[in-house]
Amino acid sequence: MKGVAGLNRHSGVPLYGQIAQDLEAQFAGAYEPGDRLPSVAELAEHYAVNRLTVHEALDVLVRRGLVTTVRGKGSFVALPIIRWDVRAGQDASLTQVMGARGHAVVNRVLGVVEDADPGLTGELGAAGALQRFASIRYVDDEPWSITSTWFDPDRFPRLDVLWRDRSSLHQVLLQEYGVQMKRSTRTFAALAADATEAEILRVPVASPILQARGLNVDEHGVAIAAVEHRFRGDRIQFSVELG
Repeated sequence: MKGVAGLNRHSGVPLYGQIAQDLEAQFAGAYEPGDRLPSVAELAEHYAVNRLTVHEALDVLVRRGLVTTVRGKGSFVALPIIRWDVRAGQDASLTQVMGARGHAVVNRVLGVVEDADPGLTGELGAAGALQRFASIRYVDDEPWSITSTWFDPDRFPRLDVLWRDRSSLHQVLLQEYGVQMKRSTRTFAALAADATEAEILRVPVASPILQARGLNVDEHGVAIAAVEHRFRGDRIQFSVELG
């Protein structure tokens, strides 16, 4: 195994902190981004500590964005963080923005259900129940967001069929319906990931999540979709011009 097992048990730095420091020092040479780290049991044996101490050390590295953990697969040296810088007036398509930067975006539609929420149907001017699409978006195979999108099926018939196997919703709307979708309103809130969200987004429970809710409009300013995104906090930033 790579690294040096010696720990100073009389140091003011706790053992888990020393292990975290030792592993981080190795990321500059012994390990490459994406490399799988030794198992918790192997690290515990290597450093002559219990497994709880190793878990604490890995948690430190995860919180700092240096390590990612995948349930059932182990811990990995994190890939360089890519952030989506969202600006007012910018095209709403994550797929197009990231694609232009050379990154692959995949949207996985988890399911479509009927939703008769009166507030949302009123905002979209729908005569009946809406369709709510639940999806996960990945950038370079890393999960970025859990998204709910509501549409009026009378205005966008067969969208549940047309979008399911294609990544970019914006391209589907433009190519199939001749509609250019843009962001309109957004309300932001800071949340903590629950157990389900943490598993989907591959982050520890209670990790920061940025919730963005609002409406998207067509090229004429008519509301066509309600959206709710729950972004990993380390994958997005918003820029606002002041003054």
